[in-house]
Amino acid sequence: MASLSNYENEIFKEFSKNLKPYTKNDYLSKIILFKSILENENKDLFIATKEECKKFIDFIATKYAKSTCEKIYSYLHSFYNFLKKEGYIDTNPFNYVKKPSVSRIKTKDDVLSFEEVNRLISILPKLNIRDRAIIVFLVTTGCLLSELVDLKWKDLIVDEKNNYFCKIGNGKRNRVIKLHPYCWELIMKYRDYLGLSEIIKPTNEFVFKSRTNESITDRNVRVIVKKALKLAGLDNYSAKDFRHSFATFCLRLGAIEEDVKNHLGWSDKYYAIRYKYVLNFVDSQVVDYIINTDKLKMNENIKNNK
Repeated sequence: MASLSNYENEIFKEFSKNLKPYTKNDYLSKIILFKSILENENKDLFIATKEECKKFIDFIATKYAKSTCEKIYSYLHSFYNFLKKEGYIDTNPFNYVKKPSVSRIKTKDDVLSFEEVNRLISILPKLNIRDRAIIVFLVTTGCLLSELVDLKWKDLIVDEKNNYFCKIGNGKRNRVIKLHPYCWELIMKYRDYLGLSEIIKPTNEFVFKSRTNESITDRNVRVIVKKALKLAGLDNYSAKDFRHSFATFCLRLGAIEEDVKNHLGWSDKYYAIRYKYVLNFVDSQVVDYIINTDKLKMNENIKNNK
């Protein structure tokens, strides 16, 4: 397996100094993968040719899904842009290679139906309380995995009418969203399991932790989701499809595009056009629309607890 030289490592450290650890490791692994397919593994990364870049993209196309190939291309293109900007190279060789692209239009294959969500919810008793809370949080908020991972106890809010909210996102995506009561119920059960008091103190402690009492990672969450989907016989879906499903349900149930945009942290409400091809195929808020539908069995928990 190829490895970076000391000089390349120093440059990579400079490039990645503001990246999160997981993202940094992901970048590094893909850059090393690229170096491994160069005609000479000892060749300096800084003199890679456009032909070698094209060969690499053709190679990963045989190994990975289109979405992963697109991400890997973006990683390498970003790294070489940095090298050009800092004067290490004259041109970015990836500028001469066509970027792998994935259609952003969502189809039925990207969206769970209400019946499929109900099947997923039905297998929750087979999971531990943390994983149950994670699945329901993802399904009923449509949040990004990174937003769930970064959730802290100080981000949870209860108003005077016992409505539940949380702060998620950062920068332009920073927002407050309403939580489904069933999601809140599971979070409180998980809190009890952790031995924490019923009163939530505004601490910087992460809500969802690993067995070693550290914050879980995106990768941990994907493993949890994959296990739950397999138990429900829904192996054809993945974690990202929860977000697509949430958006589709909300739009189908009548939520306006601007409200869905604000809830999900989209930069533009026209992202909703991605879902136009699936709106007629699902039984289809923002979360109030989901709370009020009788198509989701988890809502029976609310009625039974009133």
